[in-house]
Amino acid sequence: MKFFRLGLGGELALERDRERRWIAAVVGALAFLATLALGLALALAGTAQRWQASFEGTLTAEIPAGGDAATALRVLRADPAVAHAEAFARARAEKLLAPWLGAGNLADLPIPVLIDVKLREGAHVDLPGLRRKLAAAVPGADLDDHSSWLSGFLALARAATIVASIVVAAVALAAASCVAFATRAGLAMHREAVDLLHLVGAEDAYIASQFAQAAMRLAFAGAAAGTLGGAAVLAVAHSVASSAQSLAFPLPALGAFDWAALAAVPVAATLVAAVAAYATVLRNLGRIL
Repeated sequence: MKFFRLGLGGELALERDRERRWIAAVVGALAFLATLALGLALALAGTAQRWQASFEGTLTAEIPAGGDAATALRVLRADPAVAHAEAFARARAEKLLAPWLGAGNLADLPIPVLIDVKLREGAHVDLPGLRRKLAAAVPGADLDDHSSWLSGFLALARAATIVASIVVAAVALAAASCVAFATRAGLAMHREAVDLLHLVGAEDAYIASQFAQAAMRLAFAGAAAGTLGGAAVLAVAHSVASSAQSLAFPLPALGAFDWAALAAVPVAATLVAAVAAYATVLRNLGRIL
């Protein structure tokens, strides 16, 4: 379509309309909100996928302090589905607990022994049976496949994605409504110029493209600023959270693909504005003229 270009204006000189300039501010604010919502959803989804991949095919055995870790290792290594089992050194266990209990409070604390278990690729483990064998050999021992807490985080990531999708859809609808309202006002303001264009043979599609191009320029400027602002907030928030030494889990982070997706927000906002303005003009020309 002819209106998909960002060149300087046409015969109607719509850029001179002060009343239309607030489109950039409104679209910018909406793009800021969309960037924050989309960025958070992408960060959570990406982190959930990385955690799921890192814990796939692994188990963790917990042996009570003072328990027989050597016997537990023999039971685990005897299972045909287990490829490797190794006990955590106390220093490693203390490092895991330090963010929660403080590094200075662990010297005399009876810390359970943790055993990292890796399964053979493609092997099916009888988790309930292996758990019973381990508990029978070492009273109080337990075996965790990480599914309980990982499923909760995956559910949170899915919920965040749904909420972000709703927010982005609402933002797109609000932006389209804003552009449509401004376009109708512009049609009324430039009625004489539009009449003149019709008299010299201009088609409705050409006139609509004039409004669409003006809306695109304003929307792109506002959306670009709003997206940059949202991206800056996300980056600063991650930097501040990363500096906190008390965190015991990886922070949600945006990857290269996620940043590319956020960079598409101004493009999407521009297209929404163009389509809204173009359709509004075509729909209203017959009523105004």
